[in-house]
Parts: sequence; structure tokens; C-alpha cells
Amino acid sequence: MAFHDIAEPARPHKTIGTTQALSQPAARTAPHRLPIAVIGAGFSGTIATLHLLNRLRPEQPILLCERAPAFGRGVAYATEDNDHLLNVRAANMSALMDEPLHFQDWITRRAAGGQPQQGVHHTPAGVFASRSLYGLYLRSILDAAMRETAGHARLRLFPDEVIDVVSSGEGYEIIGASGQSLKVDKIVLAVGNLPAEESEDPRICTYAWGEKAQRPLTSDLPVLIVGTGLTMVDIAVSLRRRNFTDGIHALSRGGMLPRRHAASMPWPTPAFSAREETSIRALTARLRAEIRQAKAQGSDWRAVIDSLRPITARLWGRLPAPERARFLRHVRRSWDVHRHRMAPPHADMIDGMLTDGSLTVSAGRIRRMESGPDSVRVTYAARGGSGETTIEVQRVIMANGLEHIARTRDPLMKRMLDRGLVRLDPQGLGIDATEDLNAIRADGTVADNIWALGPIVRGVFWECVAVPDIRIQAANVAVGIASHLNGEVPRWSFTI
Repeated sequence: MAFHDIAEPARPHKTIGTTQALSQPAARTAPHRLPIAVIGAGFSGTIATLHLLNRLRPEQPILLCERAPAFGRGVAYATEDNDHLLNVRAANMSALMDEPLHFQDWITRRAAGGQPQQGVHHTPAGVFASRSLYGLYLRSILDAAMRETAGHARLRLFPDEVIDVVSSGEGYEIIGASGQSLKVDKIVLAVGNLPAEESEDPRICTYAWGEKAQRPLTSDLPVLIVGTGLTMVDIAVSLRRRNFTDGIHALSRGGMLPRRHAASMPWPTPAFSAREETSIRALTARLRAEIRQAKAQGSDWRAVIDSLRPITARLWGRLPAPERARFLRHVRRSWDVHRHRMAPPHADMIDGMLTDGSLTVSAGRIRRMESGPDSVRVTYAARGGSGETTIEVQRVIMANGLEHIARTRDPLMKRMLDRGLVRLDPQGLGIDATEDLNAIRADGTVADNIWALGPIVRGVFWECVAVPDIRIQAANVAVGIASHLNGEVPRWSFTI
């Protein structure tokens, strides 16, 4: 499987805004320069690539690597189900920093051009679009850049799964699953959310979007979804749309569902004291006080939570390690359901399913699972109870995410960890990195030729899984790589 050369000019040292900023002619790539490899072509990798093309000199080649059939979509936006909705308003989902309504305007232009509008929902809380439509949007941006630069060889697509990275004298060698290998100068890890080890049991699916989890359901038994977050919501809505009527059980430790998006008045970002920034107890007490004040002034908790977005990474970074651990044990589930909310159409469907009994949500911990030829017997201990409950289901779908990266089945990350090219962050949520987004090796030294962004560095920055956060990181990675190539000191900006 060979890589593909694609034209891609750029104006160096200019912050990317629109695809029109990529329209200047570029010199043909110098053959002796090794490319910069961006591993992962979902949102993180696609936007990082566009920033690199715009920031770096025209003679610097870039290699965009993706294991999925389609570039620019990733796992999150590869679904074809129009019922899988983004949990963020379209007005906040622009891929371009200096055009905040770029995605919403793109939707409007499609409608004006007579293209189908499946997956677009207009609600009092704003416009919400499907993940599938957002995938088309990202691909359109990448395609526009490709069309602008046809005939050059600056951007090369590597349609293969990168399964290993090996240090070499000139940089690194990346190795694909097909057996091909290429030498590269620097690496950007944009691998997104990593999958867990898949179970060998055909009825237990540890990867919610894998082929096994998507197989048709056949018996008259219910389905168990482990996890009650947004992934569970997507699965439950899909089963409902497919007229699955045998019942859905959703189980998590807290039994909490994501809250609903609703319109709310803006709220100013609080100015926290030093004590509040270093104590989870003091921080949560202050937030409760802010929410009470917001309610008294006609706003609500949503505006307070949203007001933290510009400073969430800073707040996380200032918490001492014991306080971060305390947050993960006691506050994380509540934070997630308030921070990552359901689009109103999804919230309506989930409310209806809870009302008619087709969806049951419970709080508890699984004690054991016993798989038979036709079903799985799952026993769990209810939260706050002394006994155990056993249910029989035809399939178990794990929708609670990868809690510790060491349990991933991703071959690239496993090998990079084993080889010491990267190391786990202290919480095990991802890999460790500097505030400049350089990976940190197992021996504690900085890997100055490896950068990482997006969910893979969640343990360092916490809120780096949403589009507004990742696009800032993508811009900063490009600045860092350009500065490294030019021997400059990078200037970072982590504000939104």
C-alpha cells in the first residue's frame, strides 16, 4: 500500500483561518527533506496538518497517516447514523479559529445549494448537527486544500495503520500494518481516544463502535450497556431507531445521565483564589456559590460550567496530584454529565425511553459476568445496597471508555510505551507531555521531536477532547514545530 502525494501550498508564519489562506503557490518539495508525520486523521490530525501546512516553509513535506478508510473523519465522525448527534452546538464547532461560525455557515450553504439536510436539528438551545455531517464538513476542508494545491507533493497521505515508531539516526521510522515503512523527521501524535482490549467473548463488546458491537441483535433478551454517558446515549438512540424493543439496561457506578442542553444567559468566568485553585473541595464550593448566584440573576448552572472553558486547563494544571486524584474519584462523574450535555433531540428520546420503560438506568458495579451459548448473566451490586442483582442479556456493550491507557489494544501506543519513547501521565489517562505539547519519555527527558494533542494528553490538560480546545492545541503544535525547525523559542497561547 503506497502513500499518495497531494498538492498543498502554504504561506509560512501566518495563523490559519480559512482554506483560502492555503492558496498561494508553493515550491516543489525538496527531495532530501524528511517529512513530519501526523499520525491520525480525525479532527486533531486534520486540523494540525492544516496548521502545519500554513505555518511551515513550502519545502517541508508533511505525511498524514490514517488507518480508517476515510481521511478527515476519525472514529467520532465516521458514523453514517444521522441520529448520532454532536453534543455541542453547531455555532461552537467551527474548525477554523478566526471564523467561529464556519461550520454553521457551511450547513447554511449546503441547504441553499439544495443538498440534503438530514442530521440538522434546530432547537431553542441552538442548531445541533449529526456526527456524520460534521465528518463531511472536515473532509470538505481537507479536500479544498487538496484541490488548491494539485500538482505538488507537499502533503502526502499514508492510508495505513501506523503500528510502530522506531528511532533512527535522522529522526524516526514509522512502520505500517501493511509492512511498509518510511523515515520521518518529527511526529505528531493525534490518535484520539484509544480503544480498549477487545474481549474474546462474542457477546461481550469492549469497543462500542467495533464490528462485533454493531452486529444485528437476534434474541428476545435485553442489551446491557456499561456506562451512562454520551456513548450510551448514541447506542440507545440507534437501537430505538432500529425498532429494538427487548429492553436496554444502562449501568454505571453513579447511574447519572448527561444533562440536557438549554439556552442560558452568559456568565463571566470566575476569578478563583489561590486556595480554590489548589483544593477540589474549595473549588466545588465556589462553583456551587456561582451557580446559586447565576440562578438568582436569571441564568443557570450551564452558563457557569461553560464560563470555565477558557481556564479549565489552567485549573487542572494548578491542582496538586492528590487533588487531581480526588477529583477523579469523587467529582469526575458529576462534572462529565454537566459539562458534556445531550443535544435536545437526544434528551427528548432518552426521556421517552425512560418513561415507557424501554431504557432502565441503574447505579452499581459489576461483580461477575457468566457467558453462555445464547446469553450473558451479569451480576451487579447496586450502589448503596447490600445485595446483588442478576440480569440475563444477549449482549454487553462497554461504553464507559478506557479508564487507564495501559489497557489499550492500540499497537502503536503499546510499543511506544514499551520502548520508552513516551510515558503515562500520573493519572494514566493518557501520555505525559510538557505544557508545550512535547511528549515526555520514560526516563523523564523531553522528546523534542514528538508532539501530542487531543484526548491522548487529557491527563495533562484535562479538557482537550472538544473541538474548541483541540484547535488551539493544533495551532500551538504548529508554532512549536516551526520554531523548532527555525531554532526559535515558541510562544504559546492556551486561551480561547
